Amino acid sequence: MRVIFFLFLFLTFFSGAYSQDQLAEYKRAKTLMGYGNYKDAMELLRPFMDENEFGGLSNYAKYHFAYSAYQNNQLELMKSVLQPLIENKNFDKNDEAKYLLAMAFFKEESYTNALQEIESIKDPLIYKEAEKASYHFLQNVSVSFLVSNLSKFQNNEGFVLTLKDQLEKQSIMSTDEKAVYQKLKSIVPEEQFPENAIIKNTQVLDIAIILPFNYAGGRDVKNLNSGNFVFELYQGIDFALKEYKNKGIGINTKTFDTQRNMSNLQMILEDPFMLQADMIIGPVYPDETEIVMAFSEKYDIPFVNPLSNIEDKISGLEFSYLFRPSVSSLSLGLVDYMRKYIEGKNIALAYSNSTRDEYLANHIIESSSKIGYNVVKSTQISNKNINQFFADIRLKRDSQSIADIVIILSEDPNVASSTFGFMESQNVNTPVVVLDSWLYLNFASFEMLENQNFVFLGNNTINFDSPELDEFRNSFFERHLVFPSFNSHLGYELIYWIVETINPSKGFDFRKNLNQLGFKSGKITYGLDFRNSYNNRYVPILKLENGILQTK
Repeated sequence: MRVIFFLFLFLTFFSGAYSQDQLAEYKRAKTLMGYGNYKDAMELLRPFMDENEFGGLSNYAKYHFAYSAYQNNQLELMKSVLQPLIENKNFDKNDEAKYLLAMAFFKEESYTNALQEIESIKDPLIYKEAEKASYHFLQNVSVSFLVSNLSKFQNNEGFVLTLKDQLEKQSIMSTDEKAVYQKLKSIVPEEQFPENAIIKNTQVLDIAIILPFNYAGGRDVKNLNSGNFVFELYQGIDFALKEYKNKGIGINTKTFDTQRNMSNLQMILEDPFMLQADMIIGPVYPDETEIVMAFSEKYDIPFVNPLSNIEDKISGLEFSYLFRPSVSSLSLGLVDYMRKYIEGKNIALAYSNSTRDEYLANHIIESSSKIGYNVVKSTQISNKNINQFFADIRLKRDSQSIADIVIILSEDPNVASSTFGFMESQNVNTPVVVLDSWLYLNFASFEMLENQNFVFLGNNTINFDSPELDEFRNSFFERHLVFPSFNSHLGYELIYWIVETINPSKGFDFRKNLNQLGFKSGKITYGLDFRNSYNNRYVPILKLENGILQTK
């Protein structure tokens, strides 16, 4: 069962009292809240919280600020703003504020305070939603707590039904518990609760797949070409799903195409299947992921971005994950390698203009400088200036380079090709770190890579020595008459990770299961580690030795 949070985001205010220019930032803040961008919304709302300047509007700004702080998991800040607002007799949305404060208490596991706050709510509609929230948050509270507080909160149907459920789960009831149980049956007859709740089938894993198949627009998914990276990802996902279904694993999926259309995405989220889903895969573009992440947080459904390394949007969220390592994890993995294996302290860093590579470069600079490394060169590069970068750092065969390690963050095949040509001509001794995607370039042979001093930064790297990899590739070829692309490999491994983590036998608490699982060897990758993390913390550093990739 899932609780529907009844938080009123669109409170009315006296717009006629202020100019449109004054209200533009206020309206923009509410728009950002709708997208789930609560951090930026809070900054825009701060000026409007001044009662002397904005009068009654300041109360609504404070409420929206408190709601955003709640969503951003800044509970102390949220309470400091909300509690004085509840005491303000001029604020006409007092019950909504009390409901929000109760949600914060629930999150902190301060159950008595939450339930007491709910009892002070007068609006029957809001009280009904608070009962649903009570049922949601009290699922793991002890029977003794519920029994001892029954007389205080017996008007709260969520509280009462939670106790009823807990007692029914016990194989043996004491005499006192039997008496309480009979009392509960008289308070709440055998009715379903909460209203409109989704009742999960615990024998089936429900997965919603939301991907922008037509990322250039359009609606036809039947004629997507093989170069469509989303379609390649889905081919791997679909292949793995069919394998598990053939093994008798209960999996139910529904696939949606966003078509890169925000109105279409909103319609997808209104599909009844979305509320029963145990996992949401995708989408991948930032504007779409923000909306889906807000949905997943609202309904406690884990969401995973299968391709991104950018973690800033998931920071502070409880149900949003990156399947691949974040830029922070990649940076820490590389810096740890340098600390262990690189004698010098001078770094030369080149990066492309992609958001991921710029973020990663900044993280590497920040992380390495903390332990005494010196960045002698940091520049954005392309195919046109990569050779100039090598000249600037004097990277030659005679080991006179000003850098002790060179890092190139780019997935551009042209940059890779130019780098291969330069390395072959110079036979460079200085280690050159590149992204593991260079291993999959169709013009780069393992022999070419091994003869140069390349180090590969792992990013859910495919394990070429895995027997399961050969089986997957051959079976994929038999079905599609082509070998799987790298994105197909990722999709295949993604489903392996999900199904091995949550399923009917292990239960559907994704976060709990990930922490218990710890590090897990991948089926076709080197491994996955999501312990106390919302991204894959395992970042192997790889080097070719005797034709075999070795982890460092």
